[in-house]
Amino acid sequence: MKKLFLIVLILIGFILIENVNAQHSNLTPKPLTVTIFAKGTVLSPLTISSSRDLDFGNDILPGVNRVIDKNSNSAGKFSILGQADKEVTVSILTPPELVSGASTLKISFSPTDAGYKLPGGSVVDFDPLNPVNASFGTDGAMDILLGGTVSPYYDQAPGEYSGAITVVFYYTGN
Repeated sequence: MKKLFLIVLILIGFILIENVNAQHSNLTPKPLTVTIFAKGTVLSPLTISSSRDLDFGNDILPGVNRVIDKNSNSAGKFSILGQADKEVTVSILTPPELVSGASTLKISFSPTDAGYKLPGGSVVDFDPLNPVNASFGTDGAMDILLGGTVSPYYDQAPGEYSGAITVVFYYTGN
């Protein structure tokens, strides 16, 4: 009887093991899924205008330097509009001299001759010969101001001198 009981127990064990194995072989894992979205915002384009020329006046004396401060009404002024709170790089391309026919007039810029100003804020100085990063305020407006110095020779030829100053702006991505 013990042998019969042992044989029945072993058979039941084999049946249970086979049943468990059969269940595992028929199981297919249920995949889990999740979705994300790709998105982005294109910034509003920069709007740039030259508001005022850098004007050294019509009474420059030969041999006497003429300095224009960036905060004066004779300073050059560029106005930009862009995306609020975004950063732009400002680069100023300056001429080495002003020209009148075959004559030239030396122009130079000190490390504090340029500045940027947000509406209602103070002017932040920067070197016009080196690019600077600046951030728009909440209204997306900024002015770039530029002063400089002309250095006429004692025997400087009379005439109206001019040279192009170009300001380049672009978003930094910050």
